Amino acid sequence: MSYLYSTKQDCLNCKKQFESLKVRSKNCIVTHKDSDFCTYYKDAANPYFYEVFVCPDCGFAFTNNFSNKISDDKREIFRQKVTENWYKRQKYSFARNLGAAMEANKLALLTAKIVDEKSWVTAGLALRLGWLYRYQKKQEEELKFLTIARNLYLNAYENDGLRGYESPEINIIYLLGELSARVGDYDEAIKWFNKVTEHETKELHKAIVNQARDRWQDVRNELKKA
Repeated sequence: MSYLYSTKQDCLNCKKQFESLKVRSKNCIVTHKDSDFCTYYKDAANPYFYEVFVCPDCGFAFTNNFSNKISDDKREIFRQKVTENWYKRQKYSFARNLGAAMEANKLALLTAKIVDEKSWVTAGLALRLGWLYRYQKKQEEELKFLTIARNLYLNAYENDGLRGYESPEINIIYLLGELSARVGDYDEAIKWFNKVTEHETKELHKAIVNQARDRWQDVRNELKKA
């Protein structure tokens, strides 16, 4: 498929090299975005489908955000829980449909939990899964993973720290408001949207501040209906 190209990846766990596909950036044609940054792409050239690398030898699933430092204890736990039941599955090295992308993300979420990956990394995986379920219009499953993502982002912001997180802190704060709104926790949503508008870097991120104000008003309108 011309919109895909092959990359070589080194497994963070077993260290074996394998091939994984990525979408050529010129083929990533955005049609629209949701207010929680979920992006919709034209045709099958969806980069979300290929963000997770899955080692065909040991089953370790990871993204570019994973730490390359894994303790021996975590490796052993992963071996017992995943590798012992893994049969060199090559299917993730080929073109992925929505179903295969969801399987890869679920495996990455399991991997992240086993190796105790950073909260914001695990949150991102849960958020992606929520979006993939949104593509399928499965609202119950979507809300389940959006809730998991919200709680993990909250832990990252309040306890874990955002070390290695490349986007500005204000984006996490906005997401806390947005995800709270989407799961029906409106009081929390208003609190976090207010924090966005009062953030010390608000002048540098006017677009996200304006979006927070719009979403704050949306939530206020929802509360009036209740």
